[in-house]
This record gives sequence, C-alpha cells and structure tokens, in this order.
Amino acid sequence: MKKLNIMKKLLFLLLFTLTFAACNTDMTSKELKVLDNSKSSELTFILELNTKNNSIVDVEAFTQELSNFIVEREPSTVYGYFISENGKKVTLIERYNNSEDGIQHGIDFINGPNFNRFFEIFEIESFLTLGNATDEFKKFTKENGFEIEYRESIGGYVRR
Repeated sequence: MKKLNIMKKLLFLLLFTLTFAACNTDMTSKELKVLDNSKSSELTFILELNTKNNSIVDVEAFTQELSNFIVEREPSTVYGYFISENGKKVTLIERYNNSEDGIQHGIDFINGPNFNRFFEIFEIESFLTLGNATDEFKKFTKENGFEIEYRESIGGYVRR
C-alpha cells in the first residue's frame, strides 16, 4: 500500500512537471519576433475622408455598421475610424497581412452592400498604401478607379 502511494505521488509529480513544461513551452513560443519591415508583406491603408457635411451621429453610426460587417467577413488585422474634433474629417486605418488580402477587401468592398453608402457619407481626399504592395495589387486598384499614393518601407520593423 505504501509503495502504491509513493508510485501515485511520483506519477502525479511527473504529470505536473510535464504539464508545467508544456505550458512553459507555449509561453516561449508566443514571444514576439522582430522582422525587418522591408521584408514584411503587410500593407497598411490610411485614408483621409471628408464627411461631406453629414452629421457626426450619422458618420459614427455608419462606421460602426461597417466595422461590424467587416469584422465578420474580412481578413484585416486592424480596421479603425478616427474623427476630427469638428466632425468634418475622418481617418480610416486598415492593415492587411499581404496584397492578396488587400485585393480581397477591395473585391468585397466594391461588390458589397456598403459601397454606395460609403460614398454618400464620405469623399476620399487621400489614400496612402504603406508597405510593399505587389504589382497585382497596384493593377487591381488602378483598374477599379482608386487613386493611391504608394510608399514602400525604407526602414523599421514589424513585431509579431
């Protein structure tokens, strides 16, 4: 009986040690890595929008509708609207893992239910794409009428 209790304790200790080691390994694997930004395929969109004299209430309601719609369907990792104090300007920031995700967002936006309403609420004053956009992405946006200023990485990092 005494041997059985010792064996149970040793087995428990072994299982505890293995569990702790596994948890510790998971924590280590979640450490963020720093990558050279010039090697990143991520794209960031920064759109400066004019609210076309729509009320702040209408603008905020629409941006929340869009956010709710997009979070369920889109591959973006960041999607946020920021309004000026006077409610006349909005900055939209979107980040995608790569050009393919950016193209998919464009296809979904153009063919989606919010396209016309977007241009009733907003006028695009400027559209910056930051990162190393592919030629396919640039072709897609040009063919679909988006006037974009592209800026490629010259330094920095991405932490993942």
